[in-house]
Amino acid sequence: MPVLSQPQAEQDRLPTVDGAEIDLVDADSARYLGSSEEADYWVGLEGGEICLVQLLSEAEIEVAGASCTTAERLAEGGLAVSTGTAGTSATGLLVPEGFDLADAEHEEDWVAVGDHLAVPADEAGRGASSG
Repeated sequence: MPVLSQPQAEQDRLPTVDGAEIDLVDADSARYLGSSEEADYWVGLEGGEICLVQLLSEAEIEVAGASCTTAERLAEGGLAVSTGTAGTSATGLLVPEGFDLADAEHEEDWVAVGDHLAVPADEAGRGASSG
């Protein structure tokens, strides 16, 4: 995934949640992908797998989650992560370069909000700035 080979910028660093670092991926590998109406997203590496990290940004309490897979599985159908609280939830889909959202293994009406990030159409409101 080309974004992982780029130098890490300040916005690529994972934020803290309740004063603690998010340790779901190797912090030096994290790259910011963009945001939806409900969450912010990063891609990173952990134990030889590619991971999509999600931080609910509109929740009363901050909640982070991640989903990881192999490069082969990512190429076949993308990688989804979903996180939620009692008041809000969000889903994101990490997609490889040139991926057709119609081929996603998850039944949603996906909208691209970044070069490698898609979200369900009803979560796309805020738009994204991809890194």
